[in-house]
Amino acid sequence: MIGVLLVLHGSRVEEWTDVATKYKDLLLKYFDNVEYGFIEFNQPTLRESAENLANKGVDEIIAVPLLFAAGRHFLRDIPKLLGVDENGFIQTKNKKIKIIIAKPIGIDNRVAEILKERIEEVSNVEQN
Repeated sequence: MIGVLLVLHGSRVEEWTDVATKYKDLLLKYFDNVEYGFIEFNQPTLRESAENLANKGVDEIIAVPLLFAAGRHFLRDIPKLLGVDENGFIQTKNKKIKIIIAKPIGIDNRVAEILKERIEEVSNVEQN
């Protein structure tokens, strides 16, 4: 059974938790087991969220970073904070779970459309 773990950077600004909760709710329309965790500042941690998914019976977790590009957090911190071993597994108190880390969002026309909408909202100027 697959679990989805949304990975957010985190911030001292409380809005990050609201964003995480709302993205979790949106993804629950498509997947049965969704949790979120933060790299820093907020709770739950990535490891706590992985343990929560393990307690729900998942045997594979797909970690989905809500990041735009691969940097230190993506390449080093996410696997380290989850406790991923050299074979791509974490050990929970009950079992080993396969961890797959999805690519960051990257360049995507859908994101550009959202950015265009945000620009238009504040500028009242439509571009072609």
